[in-house]
Amino acid sequence: MRKTVALLFLAVLIIGCGPKMANQETLDALGEAQAALEAAQTRLADLQAEKDALEAQRAEFEMMVKELQDEVDMLQAKIDTRCMK
Repeated sequence: MRKTVALLFLAVLIIGCGPKMANQETLDALGEAQAALEAAQTRLADLQAEKDALEAQRAEFEMMVKELQDEVDMLQAKIDTRCMK
């Protein structure tokens, strides 16, 4: 008798704690969240590509500035040597 009651109690416990089906509202919210996640990941990839392009452009500009500064220094040296006479 005790075994039967224990078995019955265990069966009720397992059935009562079993998986429940999600309602349509929860499924819709999950779908919206997944769509938002995918959109955010796409936006992140786009922004990362834009950042990489801007960093490459910045490096190019820094190189141009260095070349121009070297040219200015060279011209200044020429001016200094020719005007000292």
